[in-house]
Amino acid sequence: MHFLRIFAAIASLHLLALTQAHGADEPETQFGRNAHYWEVRFGAGAYDFGPATPQVFDGVVLNGEILAPSPDFLDVLGSPRPYLGGDYALSDDPIHMIYLGLNWELYLSKKFYLGFSGGGAWSSSEVTTSSSGATKDLGSSTLFHLQLSAGYDLTSAITMQIYYNHFSNANLRNANTGLESIGGRVGLRY
Repeated sequence: MHFLRIFAAIASLHLLALTQAHGADEPETQFGRNAHYWEVRFGAGAYDFGPATPQVFDGVVLNGEILAPSPDFLDVLGSPRPYLGGDYALSDDPIHMIYLGLNWELYLSKKFYLGFSGGGAWSSSEVTTSSSGATKDLGSSTLFHLQLSAGYDLTSAITMQIYYNHFSNANLRNANTGLESIGGRVGLRY
């Protein structure tokens, strides 16, 4: 529950910043605004927490991502940026993730944007059993990765986000409990 309070505090600060700055922003819907930048993101969140998976484990997940500039041939798709990321779980029975794919951002104003990422992932453990006897069976160590985020640019080089990561095998295997994390992070563009 402590992690939920931390997440709620991060989300509240994020929403406060959005509401104070939103009145000054003129609507400016735009895909691919940051397509030519590299970006490094880092933060933390609640491990195995989300709407689509049973929460049988708990703890903290450390999150990091690197986003590369979008190649020109992806302009027709809205200039998504290739990304490589990871979730490192701090838990009694952790499952760590490495993931990659494409990230899209849709700016709804000059500073506020929504993000979507899709790709593949590799997990450190296909089946994990906790000390209390709960089992998490992902069905495969190779999984799909989906991510939703909402962000606010503090400056052109610094952004903050709340994010939701979902990992599963999309019911391609008999077992598909999935794994999720929800958290907050900071991004640095250069």
